[in-house]
Amino acid sequence: MLAADEVDTTGEQSQVEEQDSSRRIAEALADILRSPRFKDSPQFQNLLQYVVCEALKGDDDALKERMIGMNVFGRRPDYDTTNDPIVRSRMGLLRKRLAQYYEGNDGEHAAVQIVIPTGAYRPSFVFRPDAEKPRTEGVRNGTKVPSLSIEGVERFPGNPVVPPNMVRRTSVAIVFPWSSETARKFKIVAVVAAAVLILIGAWWLFRRTAPSELDLLWAPIVKSKQPVYVYTGTMPVFEEETPLDEATSPEDRTSPVRVPEPPSVDAPRIGPDRVFSWGEGMLTGSVYADIRLAAFLRGYNQTPVMRTGANLPFMDLKGSPLILVGSFDNYWTRVINENLPFYLDRGFGIREREGTHRRWFNPLKAEMTPRMMEDYALVFRILNSKNGAPVLGIVGLSTCGTHAAADFVTDPVQMRALSGISRGSLTNKNIELVLHTSLVNCAPTSVEIIASKVW
Repeated sequence: MLAADEVDTTGEQSQVEEQDSSRRIAEALADILRSPRFKDSPQFQNLLQYVVCEALKGDDDALKERMIGMNVFGRRPDYDTTNDPIVRSRMGLLRKRLAQYYEGNDGEHAAVQIVIPTGAYRPSFVFRPDAEKPRTEGVRNGTKVPSLSIEGVERFPGNPVVPPNMVRRTSVAIVFPWSSETARKFKIVAVVAAAVLILIGAWWLFRRTAPSELDLLWAPIVKSKQPVYVYTGTMPVFEEETPLDEATSPEDRTSPVRVPEPPSVDAPRIGPDRVFSWGEGMLTGSVYADIRLAAFLRGYNQTPVMRTGANLPFMDLKGSPLILVGSFDNYWTRVINENLPFYLDRGFGIREREGTHRRWFNPLKAEMTPRMMEDYALVFRILNSKNGAPVLGIVGLSTCGTHAAADFVTDPVQMRALSGISRGSLTNKNIELVLHTSLVNCAPTSVEIIASKVW
């Protein structure tokens, strides 16, 4: 006789009701994951599925910021959550996507609404019985509904599932004859199971200790004994100067700041009527990339040398790893990129040099408005460039694309997209990627590789 299984029975809530609640939550999650706002973003799919599953398990510790950063975004256990706010930023974008989903046609009649309150990472489940739709169990439109446990659901605020008032445990005995043949088969199964567990453990240990795709891409840059230079492009900024006798007038203290128009080509730099001064400014995406790179390189014990504008002579680059930030505003990006398989063309686009000569461009690049819903970017790593050292390019067609490319190359979760490239190529060959990013107010919501070249 073997030890018996234990079965729970409840007074007011049956197992059928629990299974129905679990089914409805699983179906709601599956509907969200295959909706247009989530199906092309593995990162947000993983984040939403993780918090829902851990919430249903009732594991509050797994829903803390550090645990989410480790389990979803691949951060180290001792990473600094203050300097690396990826969990908070991605969770804010996830809340926006959920709100947009429930406001649209896809989620308007959802039977279950998943809500992640601001300031928390544990979701609530709001059941809407009137919105229940008939569907096929387990599979709908060829998509398997994820299996979720209902255990722990009743502890969430706003959840109408009624907790049980009484639980009675009964023992169920299973009896079958135990012969020598049965004992022999049992030992064989036990040995095979132990061998499988050992193999799984060895594979897991290898995966934990083996360098990630992010480590392999960055190794030529961060392992150099020379200082790492980060060169960021700048844009000319023109400003109409105020005459000296009006500079301290009372109106200057109350009138709003006006962005002047740049002078025409034939306008004099100095004249009796209008005087212009000019300088250099950095785009917001480039500033973001510089800050993120500085924090990222510090994790590899590297302190980058930051350079902008025209203060980086070519001789200073000899033998030093170089990171280029920006596209048309960065002189050295255009120099290094001009002969690569994917290059920046004069029409503010990215063009393929060989093959079908594909071209990607952003028609709204000149506007930089919230209407910009997508952008493109280049990421290239050249092991032996014109300066005799490795070069990594983070190049967006617009400032929004540069922002997305900086996130991509410093995020171990997004870098798993390079798993299709062999580890030997990631270590020893030149790589160039064309990225497409979806945007909400210039913030990237998803990034995908649409073209690549390894040589």
